[in-house]
Formats: sequence, C-alpha cells, structure tokens
Amino acid sequence: MNAPVAATAAAAGPNLSLDELIFVELCGRALQCTDAAAAVKPNPAILAKLSIQLADAYRAAYKEKMYDLLPKNVGYEINMDDITNWDKKK
Repeated sequence: MNAPVAATAAAAGPNLSLDELIFVELCGRALQCTDAAAAVKPNPAILAKLSIQLADAYRAAYKEKMYDLLPKNVGYEINMDDITNWDKKK
C-alpha cells in the first residue's frame, strides 16, 4: 500500500473489510492528478465490483490453503475394542 492509503486503512482499524481495503487501494492507484484537478479514471462502481471479486477469490484461495494444512488421520482406524481396553486394569 502507498502511504496515504495505508494511513487511511490504519485509521479505520479493524472495521474495514478486505473488500473495502482493496477498493481504497484501487481508488488510490487509479487517481490521476493534473495541474488543475484530480480524477478517478475508471468508474468507481467498476472498481467496487472488482474489489469484491478480488476479495472473494482471495478468501477462496486462503480457505483452500488452510484446509490443506489441517491435520489428516490417514490410515488410522479405531475400533470399540480399542476403547474398551482403556478401562481394563492390568
């Protein structure tokens, strides 16, 4: 993030969603400044839709990555006999 956008996001704190953070970043990068004025070249509505799509894609990829990191019990089977043997005293 560039400095003004990072400052804005930091000031908002945890209240901004990922969609909003991406939108703020896209708007900051799309802003074109001339000598007389500043203008956002792309339509802000299009940037909003794009930020939502990017956030959804990120969440899907993150969820998939986290699922792959979960522990797996590959080849482990437990029977009721195993549990009943816990109670037997030797």
